Amino acid sequence: MNRYDFTQPGGFPFDQGVMQFIQDCISTAASTAALAGSLAILSGCTVAGGSVTNGVVVINGEILPFVGGAIQTKVIIQETATAISYQDGTPRTVKFERVAKFGDDGVTNYLWANFKRNTAEGILARLDRLEWLTAPDKIDGGSMRLWRKPVSVPLPTGWREVEDWRGRLAMGHKPDVDGFEVGDLAGAEGHAMTLDNLIEHDHEQYVSGTDTTDEQIEANHLDGGSGRGLWRRLFGRTKTTGQASPTPIPIIPPVKMVMFIEPIPNFLA
Repeated sequence: MNRYDFTQPGGFPFDQGVMQFIQDCISTAASTAALAGSLAILSGCTVAGGSVTNGVVVINGEILPFVGGAIQTKVIIQETATAISYQDGTPRTVKFERVAKFGDDGVTNYLWANFKRNTAEGILARLDRLEWLTAPDKIDGGSMRLWRKPVSVPLPTGWREVEDWRGRLAMGHKPDVDGFEVGDLAGAEGHAMTLDNLIEHDHEQYVSGTDTTDEQIEANHLDGGSGRGLWRRLFGRTKTTGQASPTPIPIIPPVKMVMFIEPIPNFLA
């Protein structure tokens, strides 16, 4: 940071240029207030009932004293200009005092509800915690997110699709169990029934009419009266049904399709 060394002997040449230099140094130091946000509470401004105490706030990077009072919806900046008489006897308006306070001038739109206060842990501690929470994102392939927008919407800058996860769901692994280790692939979109999927059973063929011989008939019965037909069960006869290559049965549970995305490694490095 720029500075003067005021300890040198011989009479320091104090003039307006020196004051401007000091003013610029103060402005440079104050610019760090922007880190707190566009609308932030640095100190004080404690809410007590329907009022707020005095404090210090930041508005668009400017540090301002806050004059407390009854809570209102908006906050304004009030500037008071003061004239000072110069050595030549001419008063000049050169002193400007600015404060933030509750009010509504019809133009300013700083909402009190938007002023944020840093937590007791401090900004750096909060950043450390956020970095810890996002640590998997820093590792290539370490994490991914759900992207719910249509494919026509561009991905956020620095992110890409995880293409090898297309058409797949996630499932927790089982250590030391074949097929359930991290990275294993399993499952299918559908399943074709086979005999292995059926419990052992018998079923027989029934035909209508009277054109079979008595030797083939084990039992018969009328189906409800005259004209309804005679049904007979045939010995040793079964009927083949179904398809040689059956259509797979869908086994996907009710889902909503999304895209898995991941941060591009070292994008911000």
